[in-house]
Amino acid sequence: MLFGLRFSLLLLAIVLFVTVFGVMFVSVWKHHRWGLDRRVNFHDSVLVEICWALIPCVIVVLLVWPTARIFWVS
Repeated sequence: MLFGLRFSLLLLAIVLFVTVFGVMFVSVWKHHRWGLDRRVNFHDSVLVEICWALIPCVIVVLLVWPTARIFWVS
């Protein structure tokens, strides 16, 4: 059971890593191709700022929850 949990969390971390860096590289590539005349300001969107703060919190809770369950059951 513990090996399966560790392996699942490892796969989740790898998927998150690949997804985040994939989005980051695509964004950097698109901004690089646009040039200096088409910059976009993301700091005016409150929704983007809230999501930027909440998504990591949700990820941490999802990663901590199985570990905490192991300690509570033991």
